[in-house]
Amino acid sequence: MRKYIIPILYAAIVSACSSSVENNKMESKNESSKKVETIKLSFDNSRHTLMLPAELLAFEKAGLNAKIQGYVTEVRVDIGDKVMKGEVLIRIEAPEVQAAYSEAQSDVESARADYMSSKDTYTRLLKASEIQGTVSESELIKAKNKAMSDSTRLKALDFTARAKRQLLNYLTIRSPFTGVITQRNTDPGNLVGDTDNNPLLIIENNQKLRLKLPVPEALTGSSIAEDSTSFSVEPFPGKVFKADYYRRAKSIDPDTRTEMWEFLVDNQKGNLNAGLFAEAQLSIKRPDGSLWVPHSAVLTTLRRKAVGKVADGKLKWVEVSTGMKDEDMVEIFGTLNEGDQILLQPNEEMTEGMPVN
Repeated sequence: MRKYIIPILYAAIVSACSSSVENNKMESKNESSKKVETIKLSFDNSRHTLMLPAELLAFEKAGLNAKIQGYVTEVRVDIGDKVMKGEVLIRIEAPEVQAAYSEAQSDVESARADYMSSKDTYTRLLKASEIQGTVSESELIKAKNKAMSDSTRLKALDFTARAKRQLLNYLTIRSPFTGVITQRNTDPGNLVGDTDNNPLLIIENNQKLRLKLPVPEALTGSSIAEDSTSFSVEPFPGKVFKADYYRRAKSIDPDTRTEMWEFLVDNQKGNLNAGLFAEAQLSIKRPDGSLWVPHSAVLTTLRRKAVGKVADGKLKWVEVSTGMKDEDMVEIFGTLNEGDQILLQPNEEMTEGMPVN
């Protein structure tokens, strides 16, 4: 009876062990292949709206300084005054300059009289020389040279007088364009000159404003989806203003790594002031499209940004850089292609080469 019990027990033990091994293999297989959620990359040619900080600046702005030393005799404007192009704003008195011009004018008149005299003498001798023997050749040459010398002297003195006349023009400061006086830094009686650090007046043309947007370097290869943009400012909560595309710098600022884009704002009503900070909505698009993924698909650590690419059932980390962003999606750049499968929610515990499905 015993000789049958041992084989039966052995068979039962072997069967139980085989079942255990199979179960362990299945559990090991399930643990080694991690179930993940992926997305398929595709090029996005649609526009994307970005929120960027911006600043409003005057379309034209000028600081007016005295070009000549003298005393202010009259200031015709004050802060907030509207002025027209060419309007007289300040008058300056400079006695030395005025005296120098008077002296230069006197020299010109004297030189002109000398020239007219020598010219008449030469003309008279030239006519007389037609009668043989009345005027020697040397006399004629001498008269001609004297007239030419006087002519040269007259031109030189006239040039000097014109230059000094220009200095007199500097005694009157006029508005270079139509605008508003935003600063006044002088009063009658002040001594002013071309070495002043502060301008006497600052004038701004605020009928149009420039909206300046510092666009990040990574986005400068994009094109504007529309010829206009919208923006808001704190003094007018809830109100949206419009600005039309004007120009871009075509140069990257080495400190901020941004390119300045400008838009023009119609401010005929004068509601907006130069110097206001704004928040602008800029719609742009890539010329050839680009790859976009949800924010959760980009794993960001202290050392890098990466996405998890699934290839042949295994995980491969691909380092990326990011570009434009909106509320849900982010633009990525790296060794990726359209159609690649990317992990939707990667984490740092996932290792290179691990099986995923």
